[in-house]
Amino acid sequence: MIDVTFAFVLIAGIIFFGFGAEIFFRKTGVPYFLFLIFVGVLLGPVLNLLPRDAFIPVLGIFSEFTLMMVLFYNGMQMGIKDVISSSSRTLVQVALYVFVSVLAIAAVAHLAFGWDTIQALIFGSIIGGETTAPVMMRLSKTLKQDNSTVTFLGLESVMNSIFSVVLFFVFLSIYQTGSSSISAATASLSANISVGVIFGFALSLLWVLALNYLRNYRYTYVFTLGLLLTTFIAAQLSGGSGLMAVLVFGIILGNYKTVGSWLRRELKIEDLESQLRGFQDEVSFLLETFFFVFLGLTFLIQPTEIIFNLLAGALFVAVLLVIRYIAVNISTRGSSLYKNRRFITFMCAQGLTPAILSIVALADNLPLANQFVSIVVFVIVITNVITSIDAYFTMRKSKAGATEEKPNRAQVKKQDGGSSVTT
Repeated sequence: MIDVTFAFVLIAGIIFFGFGAEIFFRKTGVPYFLFLIFVGVLLGPVLNLLPRDAFIPVLGIFSEFTLMMVLFYNGMQMGIKDVISSSSRTLVQVALYVFVSVLAIAAVAHLAFGWDTIQALIFGSIIGGETTAPVMMRLSKTLKQDNSTVTFLGLESVMNSIFSVVLFFVFLSIYQTGSSSISAATASLSANISVGVIFGFALSLLWVLALNYLRNYRYTYVFTLGLLLTTFIAAQLSGGSGLMAVLVFGIILGNYKTVGSWLRRELKIEDLESQLRGFQDEVSFLLETFFFVFLGLTFLIQPTEIIFNLLAGALFVAVLLVIRYIAVNISTRGSSLYKNRRFITFMCAQGLTPAILSIVALADNLPLANQFVSIVVFVIVITNVITSIDAYFTMRKSKAGATEEKPNRAQVKKQDGGSSVTT
């Protein structure tokens, strides 16, 4: 039993550390959750201050709730016009990157490590083609990329998470039921996404109208949270993706003005939407902070396997980078994004989704789940290091370009001034 005072000290310490790590991220571009994972490893397997087994039963529910809240917030951040205009290229990117990398990762795991085919596919869906939205959107904005690149990376990170989640649960269902029908899996994936979109769209229109009517009442955020959970549950019970429905709800709510023009009604929820956006940002960050610490807690330190898992993680990242390079070159060709293809390629940082799915696998007692978690941690660390290095050099290049531009302007002014005197 954990002492109450000790528990509160830990909670306060994690919050303070998460806040400090976020500030460090904004200053340097190094993702904050790398430090949180390290804190979890330190508190759990290193110092044994928190029991690993006590957290595993609740982590499955906590993981899905965290993912739901983060997707809802990311949806609110997206402009619906940008989503529609970028959706075709993003869909090509996601389809190529996710599906090909899932199959490639599964093939490597099966052939090189001798994993069972379906478990290899489950692992492939955990790390195959995912990029983490908080890092993608914040870094691309911090590095002053154009709007098309920011939207492309943001929309990709959300869509690939959805694809990964759906594929994961499809393969997990096949493993648990013993079914091996590819056509059934494909049909399940299509139904999941389409039903999730339909329910998310229909219910979110009703919810926006309800919020417009109730905008001046207290505790509206709590009511919105209830609507969010209702949307998730309705989509899930109807055979769709609750996470996709939640994402659509976020997009519709964040673009209420456009929705109002569709419905030919004036929606006056500016203040409410602003409050929801700010509060949801805080809640999402708090949930992410604790989740990554919990991920570190589940890490197993076994000296005989750490080197193997590290090398396996590096191998999988190499496979992902090759596939991502090809996918980006194909999906951006013929557009303004093509000039930023190197930057987009190395924006490969993974985070919340693979972490959550590996925990779900652990909670469901998959035979290789402990190894999944260990390799996923290494994949998250390696991909974030790659993204951070690329961000650093991009930032240096941008500063160097700005420094060179200033003297040139000064020189032009001087030359202009000199010519006017002689004239």
